[in-house]
Amino acid sequence: MFRANNFVFVPNQSLIEMEKMVIKMNPIKRNSLDEIQLARAFAIIAVLLVHSSSSGITAVEPSSILYPIYNFFNIAGKLGTPTFIMLSSFVLFYNYYPRATTWDLMKRFYVKRLKFILVPYLVFSALYFCIKWYIYYDYPTIGDAFARFAELTALGKAHPHLYFVFISVQLYILFPLLLLLFKKSSFLRKNAIWIGLLLQWGWVILNKNYFGIVMKGSISLSYLSFYFVGAYLGIYYNEIRAKMKNILYKDKIILPIFVGYGIMVVLYTGYMYLVRIGVYSSIVPYLPPTVNSYIAEFTWATHALLAGLVLFYIAHIANKKFSTRTKLLFMEIGATSFGIYLIHPLLLMGFRAIYNSGSPLLYHGWQLVTLILITVLSWAIVRFTTRFIPQYWMIFGQMQPMQRNEKK
Repeated sequence: MFRANNFVFVPNQSLIEMEKMVIKMNPIKRNSLDEIQLARAFAIIAVLLVHSSSSGITAVEPSSILYPIYNFFNIAGKLGTPTFIMLSSFVLFYNYYPRATTWDLMKRFYVKRLKFILVPYLVFSALYFCIKWYIYYDYPTIGDAFARFAELTALGKAHPHLYFVFISVQLYILFPLLLLLFKKSSFLRKNAIWIGLLLQWGWVILNKNYFGIVMKGSISLSYLSFYFVGAYLGIYYNEIRAKMKNILYKDKIILPIFVGYGIMVVLYTGYMYLVRIGVYSSIVPYLPPTVNSYIAEFTWATHALLAGLVLFYIAHIANKKFSTRTKLLFMEIGATSFGIYLIHPLLLMGFRAIYNSGSPLLYHGWQLVTLILITVLSWAIVRFTTRFIPQYWMIFGQMQPMQRNEKK
């Protein structure tokens, strides 16, 4: 065995013995992370709210009394995907930071992600592409269709929501490098939050003024603050979790986060409402050019980051306060959240085809019914698949066993 920088090279037959030795030398107790499963549940519900309300934003007249309500849920709910990114980074650093970083460990890491993330991504990219091909497009040849499919899949654009998986793959590619950097630099570890913000905004400013990349929302650099905050939480989780019980910590850290989130909800939803009803353009001449250039990015990014932290904390409160049945319900939603994320747009397309216009009462009622149905049916499809199809991971990735209501 020999060491090069932070990587440890060992023979394959010695790997198990080495990991046992590491555990003995560094006996860190790992928590069950029920809170993270709850946070995933909250995040996927936010995603479903956004997608369910999207048709109302386009169909309802801005003068309608219900338009501000649709706008609020559609904009305030845009915290789900960034929260998933933050939670993914958290889980990776929480699980891998205390362990010896070996080539074999990284190999297993990539094989697992390739199997449980990339394969379902390709399956659903093909599914959504074929559906839209059948309904909307007519490619001259099979070769043209395949070329278009390859292009869209490579960019995470076979269907709009798949950009999240595309970004996640970028995170997995970057993860070993980030892990080494965080292990090597105590300065980076302790200042990860501010460094992540600076790096993300450096990219935003450079892209705005020099690069001009339109699809920046599908590039991992646009989410560096979420990566770094997740890394910070994962590395220092045991300490942070203990501090959450401290009154001073709540007053100095948690309360300002909640206040900041409340302010950003008002700013972000208000800004988007003014844009959508056509009023913001009349305000632009009275605002500084810098504000006009970055207000959209600032309100979205700041709102989403604070929302992720709020959900992270609320999940810890919910883990203590929820009844056993309520907790198991949300734990089940969290456990199937990736599958729900992949399948729900397909159901949403179907329900919108059934009823997408008509009397206001029926239309608005149908939006609520649609939200409930896509949530329940998405979960049912995912769980049915995991229970009765042996190779379910090819469709929905790796899933946990269904939660059971155990007696206390």
